[in-house]
Amino acid sequence: MDHRHDIKDALREVQAVGRELATLRREVERLRTQVTALAAEPKQPAPPDSARRAKWDEAHRLATETATAMDRLLQNEVLLWQAVDRIDATLGKRVEGVA
Repeated sequence: MDHRHDIKDALREVQAVGRELATLRREVERLRTQVTALAAEPKQPAPPDSARRAKWDEAHRLATETATAMDRLLQNEVLLWQAVDRIDATLGKRVEGVA
């Protein structure tokens, strides 16, 4: 008799787990549908707040100033090396003229 009772209890447990599994499958399907719907919606980025916009503007200003300063620095370096080359050429002619 105990054996039959154990089998009936086990069967009830299996049926309860089956019902829970069916509920979970429905929940998974509902969530998948929801994710698919959300993924299909066009995404509108939120406008940046004023503090973030101010930081971006400041970063852009600093980057522009840095780029301008680097451009001037490189132009001055070119001028410096051109002057060095002219001095070398002038000194080279003088040394050739002396020899």
